[in-house]
Amino acid sequence: MALTGRRLEVDRIATLAVLPRESAMVVVGDPGSGRSSVLDAVSNRVSLPVVRVGVNGSESRWPLAGVTSLFTALDDPRATAHIAHLLQTGETAVPVTAGLAAAHDFLDAVHALTLPPTLVLIDDLDRMDVESQELIAFLAGRLAGTALRVVATVRSVPSDGPLAALPALRIEPLPSDEALILARTMAPEEANDGVLAVLAAETGGNPGALREQLAVLSREQLTGAEPIVLPLRPTPTTEALAALALGSAAGRDLDVLAKLALVPVAKTTAWDRDELDDLVGAGLATVRGQSVTVRDPLVRSSLYWRMPARDRRAAHAALATASAESDPRAAAWHRSFVDDVPDVVALLSAARSYVVDGNVHAAIALTERALHVGGGTEDELVALLGVAEALLGNRLLGFAARYLAALRPFRTTAHEVRRLRLQYSAQYLSGDAVHADELLVSVDATEPADVDAVAGLMAMVACFRAEAWELDQAKDLLHRVEPLEASASPHTLEITTTARELIAAIDGTLPSDTDLHDGLATSVLLAMSDPTLLLLAHALSIAERYRSARRVFALVLARGPQTAPVWTEAARYLTAENEVRSGNFRQALRAIDVWEAGSSVVERLREPSRAIAIAWRHFAEGRSADALAVVDRCLEHRSTSRLWGATAKLHALRGRVLLLDGRLEEAAAALEAADAIGRSLRNPAVLRHLGDLVEAYARLGRIDDARTITARLAADHHARPGRWGALVLPRSLALVADDTTRDTARRRALELFQPHDSQFERARTFAALATVGNPAERPRLGAAAAAAYEAAGMRRPLVTPAPAAAMPPFGTGPSLRSAPVLSASMPGTPRSAPDASAVLTSLTAEERAVVQKVTEGYRNREIASSLFMSQRTVELRLTQIYRKVGARSRSHLVALLT
Repeated sequence: MALTGRRLEVDRIATLAVLPRESAMVVVGDPGSGRSSVLDAVSNRVSLPVVRVGVNGSESRWPLAGVTSLFTALDDPRATAHIAHLLQTGETAVPVTAGLAAAHDFLDAVHALTLPPTLVLIDDLDRMDVESQELIAFLAGRLAGTALRVVATVRSVPSDGPLAALPALRIEPLPSDEALILARTMAPEEANDGVLAVLAAETGGNPGALREQLAVLSREQLTGAEPIVLPLRPTPTTEALAALALGSAAGRDLDVLAKLALVPVAKTTAWDRDELDDLVGAGLATVRGQSVTVRDPLVRSSLYWRMPARDRRAAHAALATASAESDPRAAAWHRSFVDDVPDVVALLSAARSYVVDGNVHAAIALTERALHVGGGTEDELVALLGVAEALLGNRLLGFAARYLAALRPFRTTAHEVRRLRLQYSAQYLSGDAVHADELLVSVDATEPADVDAVAGLMAMVACFRAEAWELDQAKDLLHRVEPLEASASPHTLEITTTARELIAAIDGTLPSDTDLHDGLATSVLLAMSDPTLLLLAHALSIAERYRSARRVFALVLARGPQTAPVWTEAARYLTAENEVRSGNFRQALRAIDVWEAGSSVVERLREPSRAIAIAWRHFAEGRSADALAVVDRCLEHRSTSRLWGATAKLHALRGRVLLLDGRLEEAAAALEAADAIGRSLRNPAVLRHLGDLVEAYARLGRIDDARTITARLAADHHARPGRWGALVLPRSLALVADDTTRDTARRRALELFQPHDSQFERARTFAALATVGNPAERPRLGAAAAAAYEAAGMRRPLVTPAPAAAMPPFGTGPSLRSAPVLSASMPGTPRSAPDASAVLTSLTAEERAVVQKVTEGYRNREIASSLFMSQRTVELRLTQIYRKVGARSRSHLVALLT
């Protein structure tokens, strides 16, 4: 299993291993933090010989047992003699000088060994005997001339201990994002994602504690069929970590902390502020505003279950009384342990208010408690529905889906429609297909409010069907809504209208902007709700009206706190998608970064929307291998129950990356898969795979297949014309043209582009035509493609195109910024064209470094930061470079070197 997280820690240790000087480091981590896993990752990463030293705790009472283990692991023929000498010296030395003599003997013994540069990894050094710890610490400070790099892991480093003088690297708990990812890799496939998020939070980012909790929970608890008892019952790792954390606490602090551990979160007004300040100063409690909680959930778990049950109940009763006025939500929690018939509705109402306040940890604890003590009455289920609704509104899809699964159908139409609306929304936002079997039969509703709810539900599902490219089913649902529109609310009518616009956009028949909402008047748009604005903007983006879509998305994002987080999340993602479709990769990369930074893994929309966005970012930055890894990982987890449209987009993106990487057979296979899924879609501008498929076939020599696909593209474009088709169809015709019409077709393909058109598609046209051009034209077309790619915002390594085509390869290495500079000359290049190797030879090392960054798409400010120089220095060096190589501009420089 690959190591989750810890990338910075592994990088730092690996860097120590390749330094020219011998050095040492102590890696400090709590029990269960994954110290051994970090060493495993390092040993697989470095190229040096690695010596791994394990520690047997039972040998800690034997003097020098650890040193003998180290010498044995070094595997040098003279090591045995050194071991015997050290042991004999230790027995005969005078006590006053024994330590110093043994230390120097040990150091001399290591110097006497003839070792290549070697990395020594010692796991749990603090479990060795004291004598060995002192000798190894002595050696670690005097490694010069030994060829050793020493890294040792410990649980703690006492300030007066032998290791205190060595550089230390602290392994912190995993962030919540990485803890959830780790939980997903450890848990059974059927585990509920909301349950895993609870476990990730309640184990405090400790991998060892998380692994133990996954092992002790029942299958029913892992799948969400049964509630989880919180706080979690302590495991060995929990107790070991709590013992370390509580070791320095005074008795009074423990008494106060033990009472504080009885509640997930409490208001400070119910507690003695001086005592809380003492706990905060000791690092045992956290105060945020007017709330206080035990800082480490594992410490809370240990303290909670350490208290006898009778004492816990008495403490709950006392705290319920004390907090009744000042903290009613905490009082509801405490009363649930005291009352014979707990007030579950009050508990769930408190949980919902915690979600609204942003305290999800407390909300989940109260909800799990409610499930544990509740009787499943209608009122309780309605209250649970409210919690799920609040969680979904705050984009906590895993938690929302967990509690929606605990609900059963309601008797009343309003509550049942509300449940279905949340259930379908959670399914769609998670990337699952929305089957909505409940809507296959007519819904009887007589009250106007019920009629409105049913109409809104069907309109919402129609949007989901449209997104899945099931346009006939979407139209059928909207047809069933028509008789209900007389009783529908303005909001429902808005949803119905924009649903029809979305269907029209996907079908390629969206009316012009002047015919939409009074010409997209700002006053009309401002009066619309967030979901209807998002549907409208998405429809405009699909219809290739990127500026209009950008404006409507901006209206949603400008509303700020007024907009529910789930709509803000959707607006950020769809904004990024709009920029990708427009070919404005620079803006797309910024939008993707904003989207990623604005939410955690727990909150973020799940695959495939995120997979497509992140893969596009890798692709645009020249990291093809990373892009393909993201797409392939997402495709592995998709099945026929998932959205076909999203699956087709993943295959189409995979095919495009492979095509630009020159892997034509694989590209054709991926594009054919996308075509098979999206064959019923008649609007070619939605999936945008046919142009790539034509190019793949043409470059493979399958001209008949390429002409067949071109004919399909032409028919679809003429039936549903759009700007993308108007640009890509001539390119495809040029690729399949015969000798008599090729020149005319190529000129037409190039002449169509206007300044506002996609620079990416312009670059694609230049590069594709280079594959069918004569050798004398390839350098010119390749240079034009490189300049257009740069204008589109695509970063790529400095490479020379292959003779068969002037299209620059993308992502040849695992990382763009570590890509090497390649400078082979291209056969067929005219003598007047400068040779890349000659150009680079004329530059100094500093100028070549600047050139490398320029070809990777860095701006001057980024170059200055990465090369540790001022921006003015970068500008001066670029001026010198232009003069030396005869470049007129930045893009011309890139063209000369490609």
